[in-house]
Amino acid sequence: MPGTRFEMIATELDDAGWGVGLGEGKRVHVADLLPGERAEVAIDHVSPHKPEAWAHLVRWIGERSPERAPPACPAFGRCGGCSWQHMAYPAQLAAKRARVVAALADVPAVRAGTVTIREAHPSPAIVGYRNKGKYVVGRAHERLVLGAYAPRSHHVIDTVGCRVVAPIIDEVASWVRGAAEEAGLGAYDEGTRSGELRYVIVREAAGDVLVVLVHTTETPRSKLESVAAAMAKHTAVHGVVSVANDRRDGSIVPAGSRAQVLVGAGTLVEDLGGVGVEVGAGEFVQVNRAQAAVLYARVAELADARAGVRAVDLYAGLGGIGLALARAGASVVAVERDRDAVAALTRAAEGAPLPLVVVAADAGSLTAELRAQLGERPEVVVVNPPRKGLDAGALALLADLAPATLIYVSCGPEALARDLAALAAAGYAPDVIEPFDLMPGTAQIETVVRLRPAA
Repeated sequence: MPGTRFEMIATELDDAGWGVGLGEGKRVHVADLLPGERAEVAIDHVSPHKPEAWAHLVRWIGERSPERAPPACPAFGRCGGCSWQHMAYPAQLAAKRARVVAALADVPAVRAGTVTIREAHPSPAIVGYRNKGKYVVGRAHERLVLGAYAPRSHHVIDTVGCRVVAPIIDEVASWVRGAAEEAGLGAYDEGTRSGELRYVIVREAAGDVLVVLVHTTETPRSKLESVAAAMAKHTAVHGVVSVANDRRDGSIVPAGSRAQVLVGAGTLVEDLGGVGVEVGAGEFVQVNRAQAAVLYARVAELADARAGVRAVDLYAGLGGIGLALARAGASVVAVERDRDAVAALTRAAEGAPLPLVVVAADAGSLTAELRAQLGERPEVVVVNPPRKGLDAGALALLADLAPATLIYVSCGPEALARDLAALAAAGYAPDVIEPFDLMPGTAQIETVVRLRPAA
């Protein structure tokens, strides 16, 4: 019950960076406790639905973990992001691999020992790697702040000074804050549903920066233009755009939104798979450019992509994987439902030029039209679904395509485990499982799995 005190040792970290151990018959989560550390803790909250509880640290017992590291960011522990920064990077990698191992333990090939899960590929950099900064706009001490919501609240923590984003992004964000204050833009308040400026996105590619101002529909354009004019004086700023958003569901740039160019260009050119692709306000790109390139190259290698190989790239997005396959010589059909991404990828493939065609369709919907567009049976299919994994339609499409090589790129180990079990029932077994760390300082982990028909 709340208030109960006891001693416990943390054995793992949860996604929020809290140490987890056993106590009072429950899994207890404690802030600022690393695996291996012992402390006296006091219960704050007990779940009414499952044997879990949350507690605060009363006093340390014994020595701190040798895996403890000084966090890189000044707002660590308050902004809610990068919640594993207090753990040394090798220990982060080990914990991420352990998460994949635990999730996939019941996959038949893993359980039988016919495939092993290799060590996680480390990121080339653990700070300064993010090519995009997303900021919530708020007020603190009568000044505008760009930051993030504190965990479980709508209180905005100032994150200017973040070391995870590319340095130029942090610099430009500071400029935006000053320009917005000078223009008299009011911060949007989630509680009262009033105000003007809601979010700011700062993207970087090849040293160029795109600034996205997300605002309410009632925001005077003159104020937005004032910010844009000020930002145009920064030599790195390639363009400033605005996006109107009155939605209440937490979406920053809602699907289908149209960005209005205030100054300069409305897109940046991002290198994906060695090809320049136009990226605007809302398109998804992996934030760790260097590590994404490593992952894409490894997928092309596992696919044995070369001239004469026919490949299908499902959930293609802007085409990082499909472009890597095509650059290696494969003929690729990329399937993506987002129309803006389809247009950008088509332009990139035609401009390269590369043997890649794009089909605007939902990979989770097996229709006769889609099946006809995919053509004859491909040798390779790559799937890179959202965190929830594959739905029944996508699994049916894979069964229909029946490729000799199937590569699954996953950002959700638990959904991956479920889908690998379904694919095992369809006759596919993994022979390669490799985690990739694209987001140091967080619990997130990508996993690349190659599957082939079971003998």
